[in-house]
Amino acid sequence: MHRNESLPTPASSIEFTDLGFRVDDRALLTDLNGRFDGGRIHAIVGQNGAGKTTLLRCLTKELAPTRGQILFNGRALNHWSFKALAKQRAVLPQQSAVHFAFTVEELVSLGLEVAESQTNHINQLEQILAVCDLQSLAQRNCLTLSGGEQKRAQLARVLAQIWPDHPEADQAFSGKWLFLDEWSEGLDLKHQIQISAWLRRASRQGLGVVMILHDLNQVVQWADEVLLLKQGRLHTQGDIADVFTADNLHQVMDVHLRLWRDPALPYPLIVPE
Repeated sequence: MHRNESLPTPASSIEFTDLGFRVDDRALLTDLNGRFDGGRIHAIVGQNGAGKTTLLRCLTKELAPTRGQILFNGRALNHWSFKALAKQRAVLPQQSAVHFAFTVEELVSLGLEVAESQTNHINQLEQILAVCDLQSLAQRNCLTLSGGEQKRAQLARVLAQIWPDHPEADQAFSGKWLFLDEWSEGLDLKHQIQISAWLRRASRQGLGVVMILHDLNQVVQWADEVLLLKQGRLHTQGDIADVFTADNLHQVMDVHLRLWRDPALPYPLIVPE
């Protein structure tokens, strides 16, 4: 499998210890312990209701855990202000609708304003639009875009929030994090391939990526590590090659799967038995 061999900066990490989250008398997360390192792409996998989005929302400070601790880049997450955090991490939720007649360019510029970059916004805007293949749509009203086009515009907005002053530098994204909840849903194959390739390049430059995915074949192609959740509890976390076994997937997904290996591919294909 293709894996990112770059070494992350030690401080670029997210650690959670004894993490729990309850709603009334129902536990959505229970005693989770884990770590995500910067410079790698991490996938969170589990059935519907396993706690994937709840975990993501706790890690981004959208939700306050009922118990446990989260360290973000070496510092307790609850000690980060939302303003400071917004410059270090960006979040694309499952649903992110536009309710005003912004152009695509104006929407992406909102992210650049959060970053408070001192460099030329025009150059940054062009770079971000290119990553998401939005150059021809820059002046379009977001309300007139298709679902997939809106998804790419929202992704460009969150990328702008953490866009570095010098994106060509070796560790341009060091210390920065991107959280994605089902980002590939609704995107055509061309844009899935284009954006996943950019995520791979940015991770080599230090970007930490945490994504929720349902398509297991996308996980094996795109991620370095995976965290398997079952009913709000950690089942397994580690490198894809170690975690994605037929037995683990059966226990977590409650379906019999086969990992079929093609000598021409660096990763297995996952198919039903």
